[in-house]
Amino acid sequence: MNRRSFFGFLKEPPLFFAAAVWALMFAAVGGAIACMALELTGVLPFCLYALAAVALGYSAYLAVRLAPKMKAGVLARAHRHAFTENLISSYGFRTAAFTALGFAVNVAYALFNGAMAIAGRSVWFAVFALYYLLLSGMRLGVLAAGRSAKKKFADDGNALYGAKLKIYRGCGIALLPLDVALGAAVTLMVCRQDPIPHSEIAAIASAAYAFYKITLAIVNQLKVRKLDDPALQAVRSIGLTDAAVSLFALQTTLVSVFSDGDAERMLSLNAAVGFCVCALTLGLGIWMIARSVQLKKRREIV
Repeated sequence: MNRRSFFGFLKEPPLFFAAAVWALMFAAVGGAIACMALELTGVLPFCLYALAAVALGYSAYLAVRLAPKMKAGVLARAHRHAFTENLISSYGFRTAAFTALGFAVNVAYALFNGAMAIAGRSVWFAVFALYYLLLSGMRLGVLAAGRSAKKKFADDGNALYGAKLKIYRGCGIALLPLDVALGAAVTLMVCRQDPIPHSEIAAIASAAYAFYKITLAIVNQLKVRKLDDPALQAVRSIGLTDAAVSLFALQTTLVSVFSDGDAERMLSLNAAVGFCVCALTLGLGIWMIARSVQLKKRREIV
């Protein structure tokens, strides 16, 4: 192999070679981190550092260079199966599929909060567990109602849109009693000044869940704004509420674990954030009800 063909091979290698380079990169970076942690010196650690740097740079180049080819290969395989075909071509189907997956994550996190409530005898964690379960049930209920309406009014677009508007309005109405329940829990926390159990495990779980939910809610809200589908918009509104509550749960947990002992000031902070989340949920529910009425008049749906 001459020099030109060698560099041509490195410029655009086959996928199996790229996979080997990526594996080498992870191994070299891991070894370099281990050497720094153990404070090793000598020729071997420096050689490992150099290998990690070269492999990391070349791996980044390969990821950018081969991304179109890998994407084309994944899409070609996805089109061979009905499920993956619908997953990449239909936003509604993709929403339903990932909502089912998200439901499993929500239930797992609700069970985690339930376990924390039992272990710490905390009404606070019990409230969050129940709240997440109810939100998850609402999300699945909206999807099931939307699917039923689609089958019932498959040949009547106007009637289908009207049915989805009813689902959207019903979701907004359902948020109101949930918001009252959350507000009562926050008020109880302030009046009784109950301390939230300290747990670094709870802090890590809350941080991971909140980051996942907030990122997902923002991305989905941006996508669903382009669609004229009230049922999908209702699902995304529930996701936004879920994200806000998860952020509040994270804040209360972090205050409990990492506060400096100023309980009164921290309790005031928890109360302020909690009532802001309640106000957001209440406003979202009222806005959904008002918007459903406005859209109904605009489309002249009976």
